[in-house]
Amino acid sequence: MEKGVIVFIRASGIYYDSRASKEIKSLVEGGYRVEVIGWDRTGMALEKCQKVFSEIIDYVNFHFFDLQISHLGIKNMDKLLKWMKYIKTEFTSIYNANNIFAIHACDFDTGFAITKFVKKNKIHFIYDIYDYYCDSHNMPEPLRIIVSRLENAIINISDATIICTKERKEQIRKAHPSKVIVIYNSPDINEGADDVEKEFDYVYCGTLAGGRLLKEILENYKYHTDIKMVFGGDGEFAELCRELDQRYEHFSYVGVIPYSKVLELEKKSKVISAIYDPSIRNHRLCAPNKFYEALAIGIPIIVCRGTGIDSIVEEQSIGHVIDYSVKDFYQSLDNMIKDDEMYKQISKKSREIYKTQYRWKSMKDKLISLYTGL
Repeated sequence: MEKGVIVFIRASGIYYDSRASKEIKSLVEGGYRVEVIGWDRTGMALEKCQKVFSEIIDYVNFHFFDLQISHLGIKNMDKLLKWMKYIKTEFTSIYNANNIFAIHACDFDTGFAITKFVKKNKIHFIYDIYDYYCDSHNMPEPLRIIVSRLENAIINISDATIICTKERKEQIRKAHPSKVIVIYNSPDINEGADDVEKEFDYVYCGTLAGGRLLKEILENYKYHTDIKMVFGGDGEFAELCRELDQRYEHFSYVGVIPYSKVLELEKKSKVISAIYDPSIRNHRLCAPNKFYEALAIGIPIIVCRGTGIDSIVEEQSIGHVIDYSVKDFYQSLDNMIKDDEMYKQISKKSREIYKTQYRWKSMKDKLISLYTGL
């Protein structure tokens, strides 16, 4: 029996958004119907989502803001305002046509857009922080203070706030949440140890943006053309990826692909990475998908010193910790892809850590339990 309708709001195309996809599927499997409000930045979102969610398509409906853009910034503030206006308009339409049980809003832009509605109608409201806004966006200090206060106000009116690692409690210490739930970015994956032939040395599929050493890795690939690399995703460095794909035999760019395809590629890779610039506050508390994917799949990972997960990687010996340096990256990658014995040891240990601490089934149970308790 259907428990009710949840409106899930996230500023992405959803089909490539691993966390959003898993949460939506989990809510449907938990007995809810889900109305999704998303942002189609590629022109492919609806078609792709119908395939990704084909098994549950009767219980999920999509509403997409159709405005193609690779990344947001201060110069695109008008686009962000139009997106928030779309949320308000579309949500009102959904609300008038359905008996809404709850709203699940991801990050500041979506939470801010529906705050007044939540206060007025006293509807159940879950606030899901993928990234604390003022720590993950460049902005002047006065604006940062204002946005922080506004986001804390959103947290304060929510029934519960979801964060992706317990360390993120530090970011919301000035807020007064009713409840805080930690749901890790773990992949929903078959936990059986399947041996897949390694076709690539390194795979990166995700946001092609700054602060992740990506530009440096791509620009220096010309000195390491014997390494078999695959890049996927969209963003400011997508064109550079296309150029390398055309120029070098061992470099491939696959564009934007569904999350299931990302995992398939990563299984065929000898190494993946989760590298973030530690000078950015949000990165010092990061909980990247790639870290949990490496654990679940059982492959070595390269991470950056001072980014929260480095201590786990180092203590458990499940990869390499480097400085935020392209020289260190290529040196580490070269050493790892040549060490078959290291791969075998890491593979077994990583899978065990995933099963005992981070498996998605446990995260799904937490999410459904949260909604059952509303």
